[in-house]
Amino acid sequence: MSIAAGQEVSVKCRAMHARLLDNSEYDALLLRKSVSQVADYLKKQTPYSYVLRHIDENDVHRGQLEQAFKQSLFLDYENLIKFTTGSYKAAIRAMFEAFEIDDLKLVISSICSDNEHYLTPEDLTYTHLYSKIAAPSLLEAETMEMLVEKLRDTRYYKILQPFAAVESPGYMQIDHALNLLNYGSRMAAFNKSLAGALRKEAVSLFSTQADIENIMYIYRIKKLYSFGANDILRYLIPCNYKINNRELLDLAESDSIDKLTENIAKTNYGELFPNGRENEWETLQAEYFHRIHKRNIRRHGSNVSAAFSYLHLKEIDIRNIIIITEGVRYAMPADRITSFLIGYSNTA
Repeated sequence: MSIAAGQEVSVKCRAMHARLLDNSEYDALLLRKSVSQVADYLKKQTPYSYVLRHIDENDVHRGQLEQAFKQSLFLDYENLIKFTTGSYKAAIRAMFEAFEIDDLKLVISSICSDNEHYLTPEDLTYTHLYSKIAAPSLLEAETMEMLVEKLRDTRYYKILQPFAAVESPGYMQIDHALNLLNYGSRMAAFNKSLAGALRKEAVSLFSTQADIENIMYIYRIKKLYSFGANDILRYLIPCNYKINNRELLDLAESDSIDKLTENIAKTNYGELFPNGRENEWETLQAEYFHRIHKRNIRRHGSNVSAAFSYLHLKEIDIRNIIIITEGVRYAMPADRITSFLIGYSNTA
């Protein structure tokens, strides 16, 4: 990709970023008294009007808003892919295709939980709009064997085929297999299609994310189950970016949450996992990545980071809007709602 083309993409990302909501617009949403009023404000007084142009703000529910915003995120991916050529396009496409795995997980979760399918094709937003896999066909599957057969001609067949013959396949094992595919595909695309500083930035960003996800996985398992260290390590993403195998083993062997926190503090990520504040860990990490992506948007000449960062910040903006919508729906106090918002008070 030429320097001029790269600069054009950076300019486009910054322009798209300017359309995300700021604190004053969040404050205005917090003053609304119903979901309809939230939708009315978003539709008539924010840059999201184009997203909601087909939504009747007087007869709308939270699910409709969420689907509309998700489609707007996918449209941004489409636009960025169209705006780019060559290696940059391949890297963004690898990120975009990860949403297909999210849809597949929804279907598998329903099958493994023995629940009747409550999903519709529209719930599988990516698959319904962009995938070569037919969403209605996936929803017809009542067992893993049936689902795997429907995926015979896809990249998922080989990964999921071992679970087809199992009478009661465990969702955790299937989820891990798909996580490995997702992580491996994404990192392979970065390493193959990007070079130099762009590759280093992309690999660093998503390796950091994988490291932190591994730590959080260990914490959740320690809190909810009694898995042995070897069983825990088996389900981690094989990243080891800024946390080595010895440190991971120490975390997996921790015999209490306090000991786990003590061992986390010895790693490069200790500040994101303060002792006694486990209920804040998710928020602290989200704020950490929010700061990174805000900084990347402002940098010059880092085009791949500009695109990835914008897309991440768009996801955060959608998340914040949905949180406010839910808070308004249940008449939660404004200060309670804002405690869940990412980047609300962040000026970095």
